Amino acid sequence: MNKIKTVVLLIIHSFIALIVNQNMFAQSQISSDTTTSIIKFKRIFNSPYIPKTEGTFFSKLVANPAVTEYKGILYFFFRGQGDSGHDQIGMWTTPSDSADGQYWSNHQPLPILPISKDTNAYDNQHLLDPGVVVKGDSLFVYYSGISYQKNPNYSICLAISTDGITFKKYPSPIIQGGIAPEVVYYNGLFYLFYQRQNKNGYWEVFVSTSENGIKYDISKERLVFGPSQIPGAFDSFSVATVRIFKEGDYFYMAYGGCTKYIDYPESIGLARSSDLLKWERYAHNPIFERGDAGSWDEGALWFPTIRNIQGKYIMWYEGGGSGKGIKTKYGRKVSKIAREQNYGGYSKTSFSQMGIAVFEGKMNDLFK
Repeated sequence: MNKIKTVVLLIIHSFIALIVNQNMFAQSQISSDTTTSIIKFKRIFNSPYIPKTEGTFFSKLVANPAVTEYKGILYFFFRGQGDSGHDQIGMWTTPSDSADGQYWSNHQPLPILPISKDTNAYDNQHLLDPGVVVKGDSLFVYYSGISYQKNPNYSICLAISTDGITFKKYPSPIIQGGIAPEVVYYNGLFYLFYQRQNKNGYWEVFVSTSENGIKYDISKERLVFGPSQIPGAFDSFSVATVRIFKEGDYFYMAYGGCTKYIDYPESIGLARSSDLLKWERYAHNPIFERGDAGSWDEGALWFPTIRNIQGKYIMWYEGGGSGKGIKTKYGRKVSKIAREQNYGGYSKTSFSQMGIAVFEGKMNDLFK
């Protein structure tokens, strides 16, 4: 009996020590030197911030962060996939006045935007890539809808809430043939950003504007961002999953940069604009890179979502990788697949999970 009690106590003490060490690690990262001369984000945790979790609607993957403030509440939207095999959109919240970017007080247990049961719907297979914005009393959630029947089978759809709890889907797509929306409300207009595939096989970023957030004139869409096409650059071939935030006189765009595949970014870059149309790349890109071989985010990085909270820039992101390390033959094998192949081992040996990173400094002063 005494031996059993001793083992139990050892397990409890080990668990407490793990939590303490993790918290100390987080504090050491957040309290990093602020005298840096370039913009570089550092991981707060070496493990996933939000892992895929058994018994939830994100048991197979958790991805696509999007954050906004609405009626004094900070909202955290994301994509999850569980045993159903369908991507659906979930939501967590916490009061804005106590938000630190890591803790969320209200975890919705079910998707707030599930797939449609209508066989003719544009989102009856998957819902993903939430992009959110607030206008007045309304919370707009744009998302990529994937259909079994339609051609093309992807489009940008919309759901609106006036209470932050219930969301009503708009009955038809907002933009067909676009994907991965991001949205900004500025000077009385909605600026909706989305990706389209170039004939040469890479993503480009377009923008359309609207007065009501529903009707967009696609004939006036503008190409505003694309790959650098500079040999050897981290974003030479394609750019993906942009996120935009405003600070001072500038809008900042964080994006995934791809060296050889259309949608498998190895690093995160930064650009800025004063009008949302002309974008200037940060001279010291990238600002964040995928993890080491064998880590949970060794493969690709998507949807870098940045917000200034309590004087620190918090970045939530989707990362993919095996997380098996490289000490074993199997670990080295699946790591190599994740790092060298397009979507290598995705949903088999490599999984999307959520990470969190931080930067302390004055972004406006350092962007040169």
